[in-house]
Amino acid sequence: MLNSILNFLTKKPLWSLLAFLVIIGSSFFQIQHFSLDASSESLSLDGDNNLELYFDTQKTFGSDESLVISYTAKKGTVLSKEQLTYLSSLRDDLLNINGVSSVISILDVSLFQSPPLSLVELASDVYTIDNGKADQNLVAKEFKTSPLYANNIISADLKTTALLIPLATDDPREIINDDSLKQLIGEIRTTMSQYQNNAKLYLGGVPMIRNDVIDFIKSDLIIFSLAVVLAMSLMLSLFFHKVRWVLMPIAISIIGALFMTGLISSIGWKVTVISANFFSLLLVMTLSVIIHLVVRYREILNQQTGMSNDEITRRTLNEMLRPCLYTVVTTIAAFASLTTSHVQPVIDFGLMMSIGVTVAFILSFVSFALVMTLFPTSQTSHKTEKFYVLQKLAIATDKGGKNIILGIALVSAIAIFGLSKISVENSFINYFKKDTEIYQGLNFIDKELGGTIPLEIVFNDLASAYWADSSLREDFHDVHQYLDSIPSIGKVLSIDTFIQVLKESNDGKTPNGFLLMLGKNNMPEFAKSQVLKPHISDETDQIRIVARIKETTTDLDRNQLIIDVKKELVERFYFSEDEFYFTGTFSLYNNLLQSLFSSQVKTIFTVFIIIFMLFLIVFRSISIALIAVIPNIIPSLIILGLMGLARIPLDIMTITIAAIAIGIGIDNAIHYISRFKSELLVDSDFEASMYRAHNSIGVSMFYTAATVAIGFLVLILSNFIPSIYFGIFMAIAMLSAVFVNLTLLPKLLIFFKPEMN
Repeated sequence: MLNSILNFLTKKPLWSLLAFLVIIGSSFFQIQHFSLDASSESLSLDGDNNLELYFDTQKTFGSDESLVISYTAKKGTVLSKEQLTYLSSLRDDLLNINGVSSVISILDVSLFQSPPLSLVELASDVYTIDNGKADQNLVAKEFKTSPLYANNIISADLKTTALLIPLATDDPREIINDDSLKQLIGEIRTTMSQYQNNAKLYLGGVPMIRNDVIDFIKSDLIIFSLAVVLAMSLMLSLFFHKVRWVLMPIAISIIGALFMTGLISSIGWKVTVISANFFSLLLVMTLSVIIHLVVRYREILNQQTGMSNDEITRRTLNEMLRPCLYTVVTTIAAFASLTTSHVQPVIDFGLMMSIGVTVAFILSFVSFALVMTLFPTSQTSHKTEKFYVLQKLAIATDKGGKNIILGIALVSAIAIFGLSKISVENSFINYFKKDTEIYQGLNFIDKELGGTIPLEIVFNDLASAYWADSSLREDFHDVHQYLDSIPSIGKVLSIDTFIQVLKESNDGKTPNGFLLMLGKNNMPEFAKSQVLKPHISDETDQIRIVARIKETTTDLDRNQLIIDVKKELVERFYFSEDEFYFTGTFSLYNNLLQSLFSSQVKTIFTVFIIIFMLFLIVFRSISIALIAVIPNIIPSLIILGLMGLARIPLDIMTITIAAIAIGIGIDNAIHYISRFKSELLVDSDFEASMYRAHNSIGVSMFYTAATVAIGFLVLILSNFIPSIYFGIFMAIAMLSAVFVNLTLLPKLLIFFKPEMN
């Protein structure tokens, strides 16, 4: 059927071109709906209920969807008259921005010790710097010692303060859309820039991280896709020396990637951090097929006389159809293996790329047939292209096979050692270069204002008991103190913070009975919203503790921290495990990280099983299937080993590289074995067949690997660290895959001489 379609394309090129343009155009029209996603859902695990717990907690106690501006005075403290004037002006300018409904700062927060208020006074009025009721002579002391504000909205040296801009809605799932958030953050940053002469300002907060990650992804998609195209164009120019052999592959690759972008957009599939490089990958997948077609076309053109352009085109398509189809199937298997992961965005990426590879295959053959029919090439001189590198690899494989095997075995052993060192521990701040604004802002807020990423502990069915049971209140006080003592935890806020505020207003005595209920029930609403409502809910009978984690802590081990805290809550404070749960951004991210290693093992195991079975079907030989699969374990092994040796942790992007490397390697193996079989039919000489295969299909493999590797290396210029690692390791994957398939694979074929009928 496929042969019939290809024959039709070459016989009816104009009608085929019209249909082609209509299909492509309809997809391009959908690109306007393309969108990116860096929300909490993009950190979710398939079947994990922690995301629902997170949303429920946010709805009960309030959302963490807030932007944070750190403000550091260049002269004196932030409590000086001059700086308070600047702060007031900044706050008012922020409030004038569309989308900013409130700003919480040291000007607005309730003060309880400036002057010291009794419990009765505490319940009757609100004292703030802004309303003029606070005693300015006592404000500094309160901010330094307050259990609520110290190391939270103001630093210990009083030189830095935070302004909070809440973005929460009634439903935490209804977050501000990406375009509105981008505009809002842009206006906030413009406003901040007007005060840089008076203070040093940084923007932070989970929404800012999400916005800047999306900006980095967009930058990589646009700028680096163009850079990849340029790099690949230069490589094709170097290899083919003709404009048509550069323009055609590049144009078809771009059309394929844009077509898939439109297809993704039409079905509402959002691109996440994990799938951010799908465009570059589709360029590569399409380019790989086209290069194989071009090289084979040139071979036939140089070897045959008297054949018309249409005949050469049809022969090229017919000869390359089967091996390219096999490579598509195995590549789909590699990407489909990602669906065994527990990480939902990884699953989506696997499905997305499976469809993309299919599109790349169909589009490559259709486009090549149309272009070569409508724009036939001129006849060239009959010469065989020879390459020094490929000739050397062929000689080394033939004469020095044992050394190659020993060398690869040594590299594999080192890689296995490195694999034993691999970890999954990472942090948001390490996703960005140190000279970027986002890194500097996160680093500063983390160190000066009590941490950045919240870890929440929610206790069920204890809120009502808390007010009646003094011993339970003591337990929560001890838990609060314990969390506060952990080096990697910055500011801790809980219902005990409220108790400590009341204690200060009760001559240092912990309130009980009537005084406790007086403080609870009669405190002004504004003060309640700051110290009470975020931490206890009578409606759901829950208590929440929020501990902000210092992401900059050396050797921070998220999972171990949660394990240790859980153990202490059970063994030291005698809470049962079903009485509490962990949630918050920190917990969501930790769950994701912990799933990565098991997901990596599962995807690699799955892809090799699937590909081995496919090889059995394709080549109908267990020996050939084993010979093809074994060398292609090495590229993924090298990548994971290098990551372990370099202490580069698995993350949400690098987890996909091993499966992609296997798919690329298997593609090379299929092309090489298919051509080797054809050459073996000539004289049944395994060594001679190897030399001829190197100088034919080896050319395509070499061109593809070199071109794509250079293209991916462009990503090292990104500001997003996972993209840099992705580019580096994809380049290594391409080069190592072509090396093992031009050395170890043919050596195994020569040594074992499997039946290849």
